[in-house]
Amino acid sequence: MNTQDTITTFIERIQALLPGISPELIRMTGAGLLGLLALILLFIAIKLLRRPKVRNSSSSRTDIPRALQQKGVVIDVMTSAKSEKVSVRCVITSVKTSRITCEIIDRLDVIKTRQGKIVTCVFAPLKTKGGKINSFTAKLIESDKTGKRPDRLVLSRPTAFAMIARRKHTRKRVADQQFIRVKMWVEDPEISDISFEDAVAQIGVNSYSNETPDQGANGVINISGGGLGLSILNRLIPETCAEGSPVVINLFMFNFRKKTFKPYWYAGTVRSLKEGRPGFTRMGVEFHSTGNPDPVTGRLIWSPL
Repeated sequence: MNTQDTITTFIERIQALLPGISPELIRMTGAGLLGLLALILLFIAIKLLRRPKVRNSSSSRTDIPRALQQKGVVIDVMTSAKSEKVSVRCVITSVKTSRITCEIIDRLDVIKTRQGKIVTCVFAPLKTKGGKINSFTAKLIESDKTGKRPDRLVLSRPTAFAMIARRKHTRKRVADQQFIRVKMWVEDPEISDISFEDAVAQIGVNSYSNETPDQGANGVINISGGGLGLSILNRLIPETCAEGSPVVINLFMFNFRKKTFKPYWYAGTVRSLKEGRPGFTRMGVEFHSTGNPDPVTGRLIWSPL
């Protein structure tokens, strides 16, 4: 049966029930009802499309610790609620109803937070319904000193989630290498007997180094008030250089007003060594001290940043 036959049958049945109504009136009434139904459906569709997104509640985020555990995500635990320094790096090994157990994999500082107080845990950003998050706060139930095991932390379930800024210093990409020079030694300035002011650098960028013919290929990728990124030929990296190695850096920045290079001294730590373009390594260095020549002896005096 086609559409026209269906409409005719429908009209005949209506006329049988209501013999006083003409076929034209039935058609007009039916068309009006269909139009009204279409408007109602359109209104419902618009309401559904314009409905605001449901924000995450605390209950919808309860699975985040378990997700971090399953992915093996490294978590940075701050030394205290008022500090941005990382005390330990750990991974979650167990998630239970009331507690999270973490295994310490790297120690950078002493945990100053007391038991029962809040700590901040930071990790690589995760996407959630309410936006990205990269941290949560939790109570410290057991620390590495007060707990049963020195390589373990026990935390409460997260009390809050947030997206916090990790980078205190803004990186600036170095586009023109001629306005920056770097000398670097893989040495601890507190115990080394090297006279850095007069010594030839182990690694150089636009500076003399132990490998003078090749150092011209090295470059500075970026720089900030807290460190710098370097691109170094693989064969020029000393065997003693690894993640966590102490370094001394003599940095020369061109002063356009005085038309000369101004020297800066920093002591720091190699934070990362990653594969770069073919034959090169991307090295990330974090500064933790600045050096100033002693006016009497000329030796460098180091002060924390």
